[in-house]
Amino acid sequence: MSDAAPAAPAETIVLTGGTGFLGSVVLERLLVTTEEPIVLLVRAADDAAAAARLRGLAVATWGDADVLPSRVTALAADLELPDLGRTDGALDALAARTATVVHCAASVRFDLSLEDARRVNVGGTRQMVALAARARELGAPGRLVHVSTAYVHGRTNVLAREHGPEQAPVHRNTYEQTKLEAEHETRALTDGVAIVRPSIVVGDAVTGWTSSFNVIYVPLKAAARGLLTVVPGPADAWLDLVPVDQVAEVVAALVRRPELDGVFQAVAGEEAPRLQPFADVVCEVLGIPPAACEPAAAEQLGLYAPYADVASPFELGRARELGVRPVPVAELVPRLLAFAETAGWGRRPQPRAVAWTATPAVG
Repeated sequence: MSDAAPAAPAETIVLTGGTGFLGSVVLERLLVTTEEPIVLLVRAADDAAAAARLRGLAVATWGDADVLPSRVTALAADLELPDLGRTDGALDALAARTATVVHCAASVRFDLSLEDARRVNVGGTRQMVALAARARELGAPGRLVHVSTAYVHGRTNVLAREHGPEQAPVHRNTYEQTKLEAEHETRALTDGVAIVRPSIVVGDAVTGWTSSFNVIYVPLKAAARGLLTVVPGPADAWLDLVPVDQVAEVVAALVRRPELDGVFQAVAGEEAPRLQPFADVVCEVLGIPPAACEPAAAEQLGLYAPYADVASPFELGRARELGVRPVPVAELVPRLLAFAETAGWGRRPQPRAVAWTATPAVG
């Protein structure tokens, strides 16, 4: 007879990317809607350093190092290394109690070489697939919720459907290409996989809060500073924006509903604005003269230029049932701009209000 303690129940949620913009909001949404332990995989030298990073996240995001409940812990891990760089048996111990792996970690840089982008986005996903597979071998559910991007469709002139892309896409950069390759990695698991594809993730739908001021915020800041005299892109280009809290709700809903597999595009879809109407709202909110669209001016956006020339919308289907509600630009733009000014466009980071309670309501 063995005196070993029984294995912990297979109830843990494993989260990657939890110290990032989207991942931090996913974490808080999981705290509202679940009661299970949550383990953040954090790049750090050791577990003590990982715990310190978790406390740093709490300070930066919610203004209090001790705000996170005890069911949230951090584990040092390197997603680019086999077995996450662990040689102490911690990986098997974690896998044995893993109900769901939520993979938010990725490099969102558009200028990485293909090799570097693959190492982070494809290699990291491969390690999370391996963790989920190991969990199943050990008798745990090992479900995978993988955060991708709607831009895996690349450049297309037809509605970008959830079941696609149907043909090999023409990608704008290595980010898009490696995110599609990462989706292909998840096929090693024949079931128990849900993929979330957000479009351009912006601030909270209600408060405008964000900790990331890239992509759409670049031209918005230029407009607010009077440095943008024309709108850089075609007037009829699609500009699909999705608030971060809506993406987080889709991810959390999929954690709560393990029977749901497949792709969920967290997008505004055919309710997304075209570029000129969006620009008109921005100018009105800022109180500046209307600006006309000039496609040739898109080069001013540098790495973001291709996203000012999107020729087709994304399909918004299954994610609508999980919480995505396209926000009219007349409502969203003032909130984004107001928060951006308050935060000094990233120079004065603002904490996010605590969104959970001591006794979460499971929804």
